[in-house]
Amino acid sequence: MVNELSRRVGKMVLFGCVLSVGLAASAGAVELGERIGPLELTTLDGPSFVMDNYDMDGRIGTVIAFLSARCPVTGQMAKRINYVQEEYRHDDILWVGIGSESGDEIREFCQKQGMIFPMYQDPDRKVRKRFGAKVTPEVFLLDSESKVVYHGAIGDSEDVALEAAIRAMDKKREIKVKHVPAKGTPIGTRLPKRQIDDLYGTVAFSSELIFEKIPGAVAYHCSTLTECANGDLLCLWYGGSYEAADDQKLWLARRKKGERFWQKPEAIAGSSIAPAGNPIIFTDGIGRVWVLWGKKIGDRPRRRGSGGPGRLMYRISSDNGKTWTKDKPFGVKFGVKLGWGVRNVPTWLSTGEMALPLSGLKDQGDDLKSLYIMKTKDNGKTWETSAPYRGGSQPTVIERKDGSLFVMMRGKPIIKQTISKDGGKTWSKAVPSKLPNPNAGIAMTKLKNGHVILVFNNTSKGRSPLNIARSLDGGRTWEKPLTLEPNPGEYSYPCVIQTSDGRIHISYTFRRYTIKHVEMNEDWLVHMKRPN
Repeated sequence: MVNELSRRVGKMVLFGCVLSVGLAASAGAVELGERIGPLELTTLDGPSFVMDNYDMDGRIGTVIAFLSARCPVTGQMAKRINYVQEEYRHDDILWVGIGSESGDEIREFCQKQGMIFPMYQDPDRKVRKRFGAKVTPEVFLLDSESKVVYHGAIGDSEDVALEAAIRAMDKKREIKVKHVPAKGTPIGTRLPKRQIDDLYGTVAFSSELIFEKIPGAVAYHCSTLTECANGDLLCLWYGGSYEAADDQKLWLARRKKGERFWQKPEAIAGSSIAPAGNPIIFTDGIGRVWVLWGKKIGDRPRRRGSGGPGRLMYRISSDNGKTWTKDKPFGVKFGVKLGWGVRNVPTWLSTGEMALPLSGLKDQGDDLKSLYIMKTKDNGKTWETSAPYRGGSQPTVIERKDGSLFVMMRGKPIIKQTISKDGGKTWSKAVPSKLPNPNAGIAMTKLKNGHVILVFNNTSKGRSPLNIARSLDGGRTWEKPLTLEPNPGEYSYPCVIQTSDGRIHISYTFRRYTIKHVEMNEDWLVHMKRPN
């Protein structure tokens, strides 16, 4: 590993080649068994002090590590350095890092790389000269009397180099370890400042109820989100006395760009003769906001929670959801007569098309097992309808890296999935995924970096917990789900989108009392604990 790292760096280092340094080749280097004695160290903030107690608190050894924030080899060895330091930290081995750059640059490097041991500047290279260090990274292992017992490379195995020497010291054995020459960037090489990857990121997470109570309505469900062209965030859902009640309406709330809280919701659609059902809200490629929803047109009265025949309606806003066009039926002229219609927002394809997942039929009837992807390349002026596919309901779709369409569907007791490799002309047979589902809505989106996010109930019974999972391979495999809502109650019908600032936004039904909104960055899904 070290040889390979050095080979790579030889092509990268400014002003020349990698230098290999052994004891014999290091003119002026300390000898094995030589006592270092007191060392003057300069903190990253500037003040200096003298380190002269090498057995403090029973310490059996000290590693003096010469590192560089600008050295590619040091960067490539960061995880190995962290591992060895942490592995023997409780065995009373202290690491002391000596950096080549300014205090601020060294601190940034250590924080982003997760190095949790003391680091110091060496502005006059006094420490380097005392040890005769030649390259970065290069280490010196001192015993409790400050005698040098190992000098050279960190090594890539516990059986060689530094780690073997530490183990021998820990067991109070004579150290008979082959001293592996350090290979890296010569100290003093003029390297440009480089971008340091932050291995641990910055975790961002917030959540709130969008409202507590709306006069005249008590039960709420089926929320959906969009980011407007002006940066405002809109959330839409239906609410009334109960699900499918005569007084069920669509309610819209706005969170202005840069603000933390949501404005008071307002009813925008629905009547006692034709109540509003499942809606979605989305923004097209020219900044217009669309609302699609299922208008219940069947005979009334109807029981609580019944779907019944519906007609998919739509309206458009050209001023970020403040005013709207007249409501019109959607889909009929494209050959699709829809039942309940919509549940999940569309996704943008690499072709420039927008793909909208729908439930419906090409003839009369209401069959949620008939599903379609409708695509538009002109922001909704015309639509192309995919071949139908079956196997579940309320589909959610993303485009994989290879251009295929990947669909996951609500089902029981497991989420079903299907693939189209020809843009929706044909579909594979729907097969079970490895994720459970209690016959409740799911939502999926692809992030700008290609990672996929799925929000779902990770259970085959009930609608709690509500979970979020990430896939790095287009939904072929999923990381262990995290829990958004672990408590009793109903947490369901999520919507998930990514806004232009990279943040992930999720809305969902919160116990049917209200709608909850969660905002996070992707780091929240990945980094559970900082090194400390």
